[in-house]
Amino acid sequence: MLSKSPPLPKYYQLAQILSEKISSGDLKPDEQLPTEEELCQTYQMSRGTVREAIRLLGDEGLIWRGRGQGTFVKTPSQSTALFSLTPFNEMMQRQNRVPRTAVLVKTAVIPPPHIADILNINPDDPTIHIVCLRLADNQPVLHETRYLAQSLCPALLDEDLTNNSIHALLVHKYQIPMVKMSHTVEAGQLTAAQAELLQATPGTNAFFIERLTTTEKDGVRFPAVWYTGIYLDSHFDIHARLERPSL
Repeated sequence: MLSKSPPLPKYYQLAQILSEKISSGDLKPDEQLPTEEELCQTYQMSRGTVREAIRLLGDEGLIWRGRGQGTFVKTPSQSTALFSLTPFNEMMQRQNRVPRTAVLVKTAVIPPPHIADILNINPDDPTIHIVCLRLADNQPVLHETRYLAQSLCPALLDEDLTNNSIHALLVHKYQIPMVKMSHTVEAGQLTAAQAELLQATPGTNAFFIERLTTTEKDGVRFPAVWYTGIYLDSHFDIHARLERPSL
């Protein structure tokens, strides 16, 4: 049963519950999900809320719909769709690995000049600086750094980022739309400093990702989040899929 005052919208909580059932095997590949009516009764939620949760699961690639047949669990892929916004924990669980996130930095800072330029903010405007180390089976596989203007979402500093997706918090809890993402991907080898971050050997192959996410307010678009990530290539496959955006 969902709490009466959840920290996240009810549809998102329901999507998390069903996602965990899929990850744990309680709901198996090609197994049919309970009907909307059954989910409404089980979780005491409206049909609109249930439909929104199912839509979110579809966006994350966890389910498929058979016309006139119902909704079914999708067979998991062995590779990771890097550009998916599926939370890291779910990506690793689909590979039958135990995920963990260590938040190394979570603070407000005056940004470096190039970050202020990227985010199109004044040089003395404070930003939220977040650094996370992602682990699979206690092995570091991904080092992430994010900057966003503190004025965009000051409450983010109070959130539990170990157990919650930053993207999900911004979009679903704080209702900040993310309307466009621009990626830069490079393949290379870890320097000594980068290798130390991931407890790896210098020269190890890696992917280097830069991503700028854009938001919109009152019809005006502006930079929201600047992200950089160092991915050990032995743990990730890069697959890009272009779709017409729904804006």
